[in-house]
Amino acid sequence: MLSYFLFALVSIYIFMLFKRAKKYKYDVSKDYMYNLEKNVLLKTDLHDNSIILPKNFKEYDSLFLGITLSFHPLSLFFKPWIKIESTNHYFEYAAQGKRYLNISNLQDEKLFLISKNIHLKTTEMTIYGYKNNIHLSEKILILAPHADDAEIAAFGLYKQAQDVTIVTTTAGESGVCNYCDMYDNNHLKQSLKKGELRVFDALCVPLLGNVAIQNSLTLGYFGGTLQWMRGHKNEQACSFIKGIDEMNNFRKVSHAHIKLPLNVKPIYEAFHHDLQEIITQLKPDIIITPHPAIDSHPDHKQTSLTLFEVLQETHHECKLLLYTNHLQLSESYPLGKMYASVTLPPNKNAFYFDSLYSFALDKELQIDKFFALESIHDLRDSLLFISIKKSLKHLNKMIKRELTGKDKSYYKRAVRANELFFVVESKNIEKLLEI
Repeated sequence: MLSYFLFALVSIYIFMLFKRAKKYKYDVSKDYMYNLEKNVLLKTDLHDNSIILPKNFKEYDSLFLGITLSFHPLSLFFKPWIKIESTNHYFEYAAQGKRYLNISNLQDEKLFLISKNIHLKTTEMTIYGYKNNIHLSEKILILAPHADDAEIAAFGLYKQAQDVTIVTTTAGESGVCNYCDMYDNNHLKQSLKKGELRVFDALCVPLLGNVAIQNSLTLGYFGGTLQWMRGHKNEQACSFIKGIDEMNNFRKVSHAHIKLPLNVKPIYEAFHHDLQEIITQLKPDIIITPHPAIDSHPDHKQTSLTLFEVLQETHHECKLLLYTNHLQLSESYPLGKMYASVTLPPNKNAFYFDSLYSFALDKELQIDKFFALESIHDLRDSLLFISIKKSLKHLNKMIKRELTGKDKSYYKRAVRANELFFVVESKNIEKLLEI
């Protein structure tokens, strides 16, 4: 009997190792590829699990700690992490190589590192610092390809800012059939409802972040079609859902302080013109939008690439804060649990940015962000309470996520101690368009 139990236990462990190894689309034993040498503040050594920051560390709004990991056997089975002050920094299972911890907004000059299931290959460490001079009193434009992207990437920042406009570029009516159970697998009906709810969320959830309703608008282009429109400029795009022919049902701009055409055709010229009018009328100082080099979603890439074209054509000068909600290498990023730090993402190749910016969220603001995400229909399981069967199915999914380490929940990935942005000055947009 004992031998069968041990065999079952070993089999489960092997299954977990196999699943966890496959969750990453990159080699976790390799260094993260970043060249941050021009921003080195200090090269130091770890003594008694502690390091001393430079005297002037509070002059920098964003700080990162470069460390090198070596393999720890327990990291195959348990999440490896390092705790600095009250914040955890998580790594991949079986992680090795160079990593960068986000140590922005620290209070004490002396840092104590508490590690679990991880070894440091060397005591040598490097501290990098960034001064971004970002003022939340400036005029901020957030481009959200879908109705949840602004909240996932930047709810904490935009709730603290004073003048924010949020533009959602697509309806997001296609994709996962969230409500098929309620509509007897009628994809058309559920997709119409999904698009309607996403428009509602795009307009109303920002109210929780102190963004007035006239500062939120939805352009209504069909989900997943922006890149296609860019490649077929003279043709009208169609929704992926058969029977949805009219995009203007998802377009809500009449209430907005920015004046756009009430009805347009789903063509690239209209999308380009929308962004051109938004930039010309709003004249934002800061634009928050996806980084097209590291975000995998086609709508995210094209929203930003069209914006870059417009900025070049209008010669508008601003600061770009670029984010990723769908990291190309792994949808599990950011790693670890809620309330942990957002570290620099894994990458195989260097990508362009001028600076790094970390916006801190205190515990109350993290809780506010949780409730903002909870208000978005697509991010919660709306059918969970309909039946015991549905609840058990959800429980089974949660257990599998825990065993395999494949928890892609946006609550886990977005409710964090900070929000991370790659900063690019608009004068350097040409380097982004090389993508």
